[in-house]
Amino acid sequence: MSRQAEMVDLLLERGFVSVAELARHFQVTESTVRRTLAELEARDLVQRTHGGALPIRQTDAPMDLKQSLHQAEKRAIGRAMAQRILPGQTVLLDSGTTTLEVARHLEARQLTVVTNDLLIGTAIARKQNAHLVFIGGELLPNVYTMWGPTSVQQLQNLRVNVAVFGADTVTEDGIYNTSSYELELKRAMLSIASQAFFVADSSKFGREALFKVFDFDAFTAGITDELMPAIRAAQFPVPLIRASM
Repeated sequence: MSRQAEMVDLLLERGFVSVAELARHFQVTESTVRRTLAELEARDLVQRTHGGALPIRQTDAPMDLKQSLHQAEKRAIGRAMAQRILPGQTVLLDSGTTTLEVARHLEARQLTVVTNDLLIGTAIARKQNAHLVFIGGELLPNVYTMWGPTSVQQLQNLRVNVAVFGADTVTEDGIYNTSSYELELKRAMLSIASQAFFVADSSKFGREALFKVFDFDAFTAGITDELMPAIRAAQFPVPLIRASM
């Protein structure tokens, strides 16, 4: 995991963190922390303040940073979710690095995969066991996600057996995003699915985010990793499966 990626992740988890705390956490000098924060600020990912930094929550982190975070956990979650997909099903995969791992682990035969994520689409296009239906639209900045009125309109003509959603944040009252761009699109995705799951590594639980996307009513279960405490998982309002790494 790159230091930049881990620093952004830590700020998203804690909010303000001082330069001194970051230096202790990463076991580097404070001048090294300041240089890293300056690089992240230049990418509009953090806001430097007197003595520390804050995350910029209204923008999504670039894919190169997101892909380097919690890789083992995401692979385990992707494998566990893919095992629940049956041969012949039509599956919708929401955009994101964890749903990308679901795509990479799909082994069931005669699948149809619907997605609005360019990386997921590429992964499915390389497989021999799946037919790809790609949702078009406009490309969101920093990520490989298509969105907009064209995307929503295309979804309205489809029906899928299973939809799998990622999450920026998961709390006990629902699934949240850091931006509002995809809210309408994600809700349209859920509306065409007979069954829905969400996938999120344990670091996503309990963070703050502004925009609520879903309640849990329509979800069969969520899949996270084994770093999520068993007691906490058992108390969650929807069944929460802990994938072994």
